[in-house]
Amino acid sequence: MKNTLIVICILFSFYKADGQIGIETQFGGSNFLGASINTKYTIQICDSSHHTITPSLGIGFLAPKWYAPTSIIHFGVNYAYKKIGIGVEASGFTDNPFVSSAKSKDFVDVIIYPNLNYTFQFKSPFYISASAGLYLAYSKASKYYNSGKKWHFERDIIPGVGFSLGYKL
Repeated sequence: MKNTLIVICILFSFYKADGQIGIETQFGGSNFLGASINTKYTIQICDSSHHTITPSLGIGFLAPKWYAPTSIIHFGVNYAYKKIGIGVEASGFTDNPFVSSAKSKDFVDVIIYPNLNYTFQFKSPFYISASAGLYLAYSKASKYYNSGKKWHFERDIIPGVGFSLGYKL
């Protein structure tokens, strides 16, 4: 696996690609009942602009009063052909460092969200993207092993949706 990743990185370092930066606000998706502000970089992977890969990175917050004040760190990768895409997103949840609360975070640590998505592109640089997928929740297990804490799958696979409002720079 490690060698495959190294070969892919080397191939992409020699590949000339045009890209476009975008900023979006995402509701739902891997954020569950939260929102995040993401930056994304769309990379064309062939001469026609039909095939693209788009990594995204962002920060956000879980809906107020859902649990203790919780921050979100978002990461995603999407492959799209024209306006239809398939992707995977992951969000990490942690206590909010800017808001103090007597309650501690009682929520999963990571949600992984494999999804199918469609982008509605307007004549202006604005777009709306809708996705449908599954929530796969993971928490740190309370049992300690020789290697430290172990990740624990929560065993609930829940269907979910996400919406993004964005602007391509």
